[in-house]
Amino acid sequence: MYENSLPEKRLFSRTSVECELTVSPVNMPMLPATVINISASGIYCVSSRSIGELTRVNIVLRINGGEDIPARAVVIREEEFSDGSYGIGLFFTRITEQGRDFIIEYTSDIESTG
Repeated sequence: MYENSLPEKRLFSRTSVECELTVSPVNMPMLPATVINISASGIYCVSSRSIGELTRVNIVLRINGGEDIPARAVVIREEEFSDGSYGIGLFFTRITEQGRDFIIEYTSDIESTG
């Protein structure tokens, strides 16, 4: 549905995934978002509201109903779609080593079976 046509410059591979994500911008209400893809360095998601580029956010990610992975991130890209939703690129600024390792393992498993 949403495709990225930019050249790939990422250190970690990015994988399409279905998972739960809540985004909590400072001084704004919690915002549910739909994850489009994920890597060990960040997330691309779609939300009904704009957050604003360079905004720092707290997030909680849950992959396959597993444990919550809390992290901090910054909005590095935001684009408005024709339906009024927003594509938001989040770069992790703080995530536990265990959380990052889980994402690396999960994305590697999907690539090897996909």
